[in-house]
Amino acid sequence: MPVSLVPGAVDVDAISKGMGLGLEAGAAVSLSDFWARDLAQRLKLATPADTAWGLYLRGTLEAIRALGDEGVLRRCLEVCGPEPLVEFFRYPVRLQLQMMSAALQTLSARQGCGARGLRHLGLWSVRDSLASHAGRMVLRLGGGEQKHFLDEVPMSFRMGLSYGKHTLRWTGPESVHWTMERDFMPYPYLEGVLQGLLEATGARNVRVVGRQTGTLDSEYDLCWE
Repeated sequence: MPVSLVPGAVDVDAISKGMGLGLEAGAAVSLSDFWARDLAQRLKLATPADTAWGLYLRGTLEAIRALGDEGVLRRCLEVCGPEPLVEFFRYPVRLQLQMMSAALQTLSARQGCGARGLRHLGLWSVRDSLASHAGRMVLRLGGGEQKHFLDEVPMSFRMGLSYGKHTLRWTGPESVHWTMERDFMPYPYLEGVLQGLLEATGARNVRVVGRQTGTLDSEYDLCWE
């Protein structure tokens, strides 16, 4: 009998069987090792032209700072350099991936597995980003209306990222199918990001289920109340 996920939950059993990851069911794969290899693959594919606003990198850095692991934070600060990250300055996405890699072991230990850890990181990263001046501007794009806000989010990603394509399709008054092409963030991280964006609009009982459809491609089903 299928198990119903509680709002915001990750189906770890499905992940461990390789569902959505391009692995055969039952494959003996360490989840933390899988996500370490996944991040390494994304790093290899990222080019100098693949950049993101400092707003996004700073959100990731602050979410990692909140873990309270001084060793991990020190490694992330070494990655970013001594100068503060500037919200609208573009930085190589490689830096964000390197920070995730540095924090993965701690995230996995705290949250129970790599997928939960990455989702936690995405959720807290977007919460930090939306609390900034630039993030509040993004929220104002929606004019307080949930549908209008979500319709504007792909444009915000186009502005803040030099890579990727985001497309959303409404499947009901409070449900959306979201596809991402050539996005360098792992899909559990993006599950957390989408959850945080919805919660920022006042949505309740948010449920986000993602699937990896290609090396840098993924899709997500979102619903809420």
